[in-house]
Amino acid sequence: MSHATSNFFRTTANAAWKILRPLNGLVPEGRLPSPCWAPGRLLKQRDRVPMTTGIPRKTLSLCPDCNHEAVEAVLKGEIDVAAFRDNPGVIEAEILEEGGRILMRKGCKKHGPFEDALSNHPDFFRKMERLAFGRDFERVDDCNVHAHGPNSISSGRGTFLIVDITNRCNMMCSPCFMDANAASYVHELSMEDIKVIFSNALSFKPQREINVLFSGGEPTVSPIFLDAVRYAKSVGFHRLHVATNGVEFAKSKEFALQAREAGLHGVYLQLDGVSEEKNKHRGLGNYLPVRLQALENIAAAGMRTTLEVTVDKCRNSEGLGDIVRFAIQSIDKIHGVVFHPIMFAGRDEGVCAGERYARRYPLTQLAFDLHEQTSIGWQPMRDWFPLSGFGIFAHLSDVLNRKAKLGSLFQQTHPNRGIFSPLLVDTYRREAVPNSGRGPAATRALVSLSALRNFNQHRAPSGFGLRDLRCVLDDCFYRVAGSGDDWSEKAYSYDGRWRVMIFNGMWFQDAFNYDFAGICNSTTPVGLTQGEISFCAYYGGGWRKVVEHQSRTVKLSEWHRTHGRHEIYAKGKKVDLGQPAQRAGIQLVQIGAEPLAVPTGVLENSD
Repeated sequence: MSHATSNFFRTTANAAWKILRPLNGLVPEGRLPSPCWAPGRLLKQRDRVPMTTGIPRKTLSLCPDCNHEAVEAVLKGEIDVAAFRDNPGVIEAEILEEGGRILMRKGCKKHGPFEDALSNHPDFFRKMERLAFGRDFERVDDCNVHAHGPNSISSGRGTFLIVDITNRCNMMCSPCFMDANAASYVHELSMEDIKVIFSNALSFKPQREINVLFSGGEPTVSPIFLDAVRYAKSVGFHRLHVATNGVEFAKSKEFALQAREAGLHGVYLQLDGVSEEKNKHRGLGNYLPVRLQALENIAAAGMRTTLEVTVDKCRNSEGLGDIVRFAIQSIDKIHGVVFHPIMFAGRDEGVCAGERYARRYPLTQLAFDLHEQTSIGWQPMRDWFPLSGFGIFAHLSDVLNRKAKLGSLFQQTHPNRGIFSPLLVDTYRREAVPNSGRGPAATRALVSLSALRNFNQHRAPSGFGLRDLRCVLDDCFYRVAGSGDDWSEKAYSYDGRWRVMIFNGMWFQDAFNYDFAGICNSTTPVGLTQGEISFCAYYGGGWRKVVEHQSRTVKLSEWHRTHGRHEIYAKGKKVDLGQPAQRAGIQLVQIGAEPLAVPTGVLENSD
């Protein structure tokens, strides 16, 4: 598209917007619909409960020591689960700014004061809070699913349902929020447990599209992993993923094909860097060849991979830009990247204060490190947004698709815990640049005009026009609101030159920085036979040990006698890959240096 044509469309769209916007305000507001999946009418902005934000503010947190003592009391039989549920060690806390940092301070009468850093970039922290989208529906008909005292989830649909299928693992890593392979017992779900978990997930409103993430331990070592995927698919879940270290996928192309045939949509693959040095704490002797072979086999089976990166300030924080470059180079195989600042739970819950201060990686640092470590003009204050911003797209999809049987993926992660930035990737050149209640017809018209009037051809990459913009937006909306048995195939069908790659930062809470303001609207519940509980409460708030104590399958020694021992790759042990990966090492590419922000460059900010 020529610049003259682009300018004509912008001018025309601006004129139409100036006419229609005031007229739209004069028309009496319509009533949003009451979809069959929702507990009531779709919420207007003024109806949404706002996120709990603001500096300074008071909140409730956990005393790490009281929480640990309460868990141990349950395990020893000194108190029952109900007592732990009602008081897992709750204390008051304050979130404040001091010395260029955002801090959480709290004090326990028994164990003294605790302090942790939430951010070392206060302006960025405040921006994320300011842009946070409001909360979703309050949940109904869920008294048997969300009943965990102050840790109960009370609103929202969730975007990921975590199903921890086993506490066994074929590696022995640090960090490990589960402390896999360290327990004296096996906690492993049966198919009956799987059926109960998905029955719970379907039992309340709002009923929703949700990503299912089979996790562990290492979920692929479970004998029922493929059957669990098949069952989830059979009862209507289509966004099926697995969080894995990739060993089984690397060892066998057939395994990857079987997983795809069972209904698996995508893979979340552990990767902490693009060198063996950045991953030596994982203990695997040939870490990178395993990851490369896993990527090849997953892609050959027709799936894409999302990289999951645990960020530790002392281990790999200076290598995050290399991971971004690798992801863009491999965009035919990699869907996106999720950076997880280290969570001091599981194997690392007993860390001393000095080590915790040294290794702690505040989430807001991610945007600034990626600015320094890449060459695209990736601006922290311009190109990053709270994860809850995705809620705007979900709400728009719900308004436009009023007859949908399920609600869209509605993201309501607290802005202190989740951020994202989209990059627009040219798949040909492997380059990237940063990226009110009316009827559906009127809404579509206003959205289309908004896109036209904000599209700037001068700032767009060479070869990127309005048609490409429309295709990219259609693909993004389908990820949020698409449905049906063939959703996975259609979600992979987009093959345009331009693709949006999302880079997320997700910071799960541990007992040191625990904030109950983000628990009630958690979007990553863990599915249990006892209901659904926030991921942070399960791992950071002590619930995992309590649940496993209640429902452990068998002692580890007995499991070994009846099932045999599975291999554990640690202390430099290598995985036998048979045929080596096609590439000897990870190849990096230079990301294009022309800065362009999406939506603040190609789509400029305006009313």
